[in-house]
Amino acid sequence: MAQAVQPQESAAPPQKLRQSSGSGFVFRWTDIFWIIGVILLVIGASGMWQRITEGLAPTNLTSYVPWGLWVGFYDYLVWMEVGSLIIFTSMIYIIGDKRLAGIKPVVLFTGFTVVTMGLLIVLLDLGHPERFWHVIVYPDFGSMITWMVWLHSSYLLILIVELALVLWGGKRGQRIVQWLAYLSLPVGLALIIVSGSIFGVVAARPLWNTASLPLMFLISALAAGSSLLLLLTVLFWKDKTSEDYHAVVKRLSRLTSVLLITGVFAAGVIASTILYKGSGNPSRVDALNLILTGPYWWSFWVVHILMGVLIPLAILLNASDKPRLVGIAAFLSSTTFVAVTLNIVIPVLVTPELEGLATAFVDPKLNPNYVPNSMEWMVLAFVFGIGGIIYGLGLRFLPLQSRHVEESHD
Repeated sequence: MAQAVQPQESAAPPQKLRQSSGSGFVFRWTDIFWIIGVILLVIGASGMWQRITEGLAPTNLTSYVPWGLWVGFYDYLVWMEVGSLIIFTSMIYIIGDKRLAGIKPVVLFTGFTVVTMGLLIVLLDLGHPERFWHVIVYPDFGSMITWMVWLHSSYLLILIVELALVLWGGKRGQRIVQWLAYLSLPVGLALIIVSGSIFGVVAARPLWNTASLPLMFLISALAAGSSLLLLLTVLFWKDKTSEDYHAVVKRLSRLTSVLLITGVFAAGVIASTILYKGSGNPSRVDALNLILTGPYWWSFWVVHILMGVLIPLAILLNASDKPRLVGIAAFLSSTTFVAVTLNIVIPVLVTPELEGLATAFVDPKLNPNYVPNSMEWMVLAFVFGIGGIIYGLGLRFLPLQSRHVEESHD
């Protein structure tokens, strides 16, 4: 919160003056989040109205492609949310690097915001979102979807309690925070594995139907989460002149580099095995070729590989002592990871399961050539607008960071 400051002498530089609490609004750099949120909310309002009044009919989703843009972004947000908190919790409570403790409130609140957005997206993707409670009251634990809902709900509850205790629990609540942090590790790992298994158990989709997919989800989540944690460190560290700050940035830069390289290497091994002459299932090969050389090849090669891996790696490996450059690399890596989840979800579904299936019956909702339409993008903008407003207002009104952090960005 902006604090009242007594009027200074006329000789004082204008930028040092602070208005009293009754004389107007004092802009902070973190206000950009809720400002962007309001803009996105306005942009997405008409799409959200369509979703509320017309259901899923206005989307380009079909019987052949029941999952699309929204499911891709949901998985992306799960990776970011869980991956960053797994690494953060492991570094503080398992490795014992207490230097990161200063940004714990921001990291937890970021996770809360991201998980809220993810749950809202998947709720909107349901044909009857008002029935979401059925899976909790009448669970079928033989279904991966049930496990995902229960794990994600449990994870959100753990996160909310942990955040509340960090902000208002005082010293007596820190012991509980530690145990909640330990509990969040297996729950988070299980959530990532189950998210990958939802695709991995679909036998009709050969590219998904592999035991390696849940492991790839975990590696990708850790890489995306490490990038996000590095970005939060650069943005919200209290004293950017301290040795601890530069040491932590370098350590996270090395960790992010290793995880990015590991993810690309693992994906390369799996892809080369699938494409090896005579060893691949034709449907699996077709779906993979659609990712690598199809109409949207650029989403993989340009957005993910170039902007999300190669450029960040070049910066992290050669300029880890320059936090501003590291912050740019972390931003690029964390934001472009969405291309990975979209390439996991969409190309597999738009590859017909049977030859001639696309022409056997002709109907707008029996079209495998899915491309997200404007309504789907507007709904997504609306959800991100809600997230931006929550995040921006939280940074302004909750005790998440010190006044020093705010002023260091003025």
